[in-house]
Amino acid sequence: MNISYKTRNLLIAALLGLVAAAITLAYTASSKHEAKTTTGTGTQTVLVATRDIPIGTAGSRLQGAGWVRVVKVAQGDAAAGAVVRPSELSKLVAVQPTYRGEQIVTRRFGTTQQEGLPSVLHGAQRVYELPGDAHQVLAGTLKSGNHVDVVGSVRNPESDGNHYSKVVIHDLLVVTAADKPSGASANDLAPVSVDLVVTTDQAQRLFWLQKNADWTLVLRPSTGAADGSSQPASAASVLGGNRG
Repeated sequence: MNISYKTRNLLIAALLGLVAAAITLAYTASSKHEAKTTTGTGTQTVLVATRDIPIGTAGSRLQGAGWVRVVKVAQGDAAAGAVVRPSELSKLVAVQPTYRGEQIVTRRFGTTQQEGLPSVLHGAQRVYELPGDAHQVLAGTLKSGNHVDVVGSVRNPESDGNHYSKVVIHDLLVVTAADKPSGASANDLAPVSVDLVVTTDQAQRLFWLQKNADWTLVLRPSTGAADGSSQPASAASVLGGNRG
């Protein structure tokens, strides 16, 4: 059978088109397979919060049981700045909240000495620098992220000689703690200070105690803290045989 010159050229062009299409499909499949092999199967270890981590939580607490768990995720699913080990945050404090189920990321933690200190505040909260001796401010005991109560001994009325003591302010966040004096300055009565997060009302009461009464800080439990109801202690209640 004789094939015309025009028909033969059309057949050759069609054949070349099929070959080009086959080469393109083969190259595309190979590229996808290579990409899947190099990136799709990689995993990364990250920490995920098992409970809400509020602002002011010390990073060192995350090393305890119940705060985080180790999870393996695909590399593409790891958040930017994902934390791999709790020890990475041991000297930092949460400056943004992390919620249960979220990955722990470095940008939500910082030092309280940084310019980012105001990030631990919101609304009516303020930072109060409270000076006192080493016993009053629990120097060497308190750590950033701890919570404290303030116990005061007050005369009521002020012109009277009767003193009453009571926990007058509850649950203040410690953002900067005092170190215990050492060396040449190892004097328990030497003035040191702590920085506390307070509301404006708490700031007023704390300043009054600082200027007009005896006071001390007491450390609250790290978890499960409760505030029981109690009457102010006086000479009569202390000597009256109340053992509660």
